[in-house]
Amino acid sequence: MSQEPDRLYQAIGGEQGIELLVGKFYDRVLRDPKLASFFTHAPMDRLKMMQKEFFSEALGGPLFYSGHSLRQVHAGKGIRRDHLRKFVKHLLATLEEDVPELNLSRQDIDAIYSRIAIEADRITNSVGDSA
Repeated sequence: MSQEPDRLYQAIGGEQGIELLVGKFYDRVLRDPKLASFFTHAPMDRLKMMQKEFFSEALGGPLFYSGHSLRQVHAGKGIRRDHLRKFVKHLLATLEEDVPELNLSRQDIDAIYSRIAIEADRITNSVGDSA
């Protein structure tokens, strides 16, 4: 793994920073009427743990994602690119507005976004759809 992801894990504050980010991020997502229904029956504690693992791995931390593949987990859920765009918009807003204590630079936020965005096709189970 490159030095950049490890640097990002340190920049976000390690496990504590990711925990803070995930909590505030899902607060936002669950208030969004276009996204909340995807989580109606989701075991939120498990989902947040999986998200923490995902962020840790993506940013070069010591935790590795232990769930099923992203394609499997999201298959059949009707997640389209417009849903994913809203989801990512909430992630960016959380990074920019809701976690000032992490003191992330614009460069850090952009790099974190880039590390997460590469998974889009696996989440929407498509390649290049424009729905």
